[in-house]
Amino acid sequence: MLSNLERAVLEIFNNKEAPTVARVFGTYVRISGLDDGDAGRSVAAFERALDKHSHRGNDVSKVVATVRNDYWYTKLGGSKDGGGQCHICEHCGVMTLPGTKIHRHKYLPNAGDSQPVEEGAQTKVKAVIMLAITTSLMALEILCA
Repeated sequence: MLSNLERAVLEIFNNKEAPTVARVFGTYVRISGLDDGDAGRSVAAFERALDKHSHRGNDVSKVVATVRNDYWYTKLGGSKDGGGQCHICEHCGVMTLPGTKIHRHKYLPNAGDSQPVEEGAQTKVKAVIMLAITTSLMALEILCA
């Protein structure tokens, strides 16, 4: 059985369109029935779908892997046009930019105790939060279009 994310990518393939992050997001939101105007919920569902997708080696999985990388690379503060590579943190398993300890979450779980990912990184964390807000606003634009 195909996931909503896979169905979205297949629909984009069938329409002979390029599978950009924005196009996959918009199609995923529509197929998932999340086009109720709640951008935060839509973004969270899309992020979960990207993260839980298992790579099967087919064309759809390759596109999902590319979209996942481009999405997190941009959201975590990489260049707006993507093109860079995220890495999976060896400590917690989440996507992170190369050469940085800034994750998409603020704290690492450590036996019930939370430790900051990087000391004195408040401005970087604020930048990531602002990027997340910008992404949410872009999602709302797509939903309202």
